[in-house]
Amino acid sequence: MNQIKLLFLFAFILITTVNGQQFDLNNIKIDDVKNILGNVFGKDEKKKTNWSGIVGDPNFNIADRIAINEVIDAYGIYWDTNNLDGYLSLFTDDAIGVSYNSNGEKLTYPIKDEIQTVNNNERMDYFLENKMQRRHMMSNTLFIELTENYAHLKKYMTLLTTNDNLRTEIVSPVFYDYKFKKIEGIWKINYREFNLDSPLDFSIKL
Repeated sequence: MNQIKLLFLFAFILITTVNGQQFDLNNIKIDDVKNILGNVFGKDEKKKTNWSGIVGDPNFNIADRIAINEVIDAYGIYWDTNNLDGYLSLFTDDAIGVSYNSNGEKLTYPIKDEIQTVNNNERMDYFLENKMQRRHMMSNTLFIELTENYAHLKKYMTLLTTNDNLRTEIVSPVFYDYKFKKIEGIWKINYREFNLDSPLDFSIKL
């Protein structure tokens, strides 16, 4: 009985389509039938894309790219609004941070460990107490790799500060290297490296 109803419904849709546009009944393709039925039942087949890694190749998952950039935007806003819990929620539990000291030595540390959490909290308190409003102005993005569950990209950022609500200054341009993992359908930062073009006005304690 259900099959009969389905056939009647398909016939109705097909007739409606034919009346609405030119349609060659002698050259109906199976893809046309699948598209019509998919639109009716809301079951369009999800197309998986395999991005080549070549800049300009449009064969990528748009939703993933939007979601990843949303995480990066939230990274800056959460930090600038002193939302440490929100900021840390953007990272995987085993996320690694990398930075370089004044001598150019590479420093590697777990972002979510207790020492880093305390340091970040103290840093946010310092900015509040000294009336230093930070703004992370995210800009250029270059994807290096993007799969269903992994992403690697580079990102420019300009760090601004407004001190005593009087003047706004550029602290330093920053060049980020991000790696992401998709955890239970949600993109999270698994690796974050940043390179400064000039020293910060308030050095980071590690």
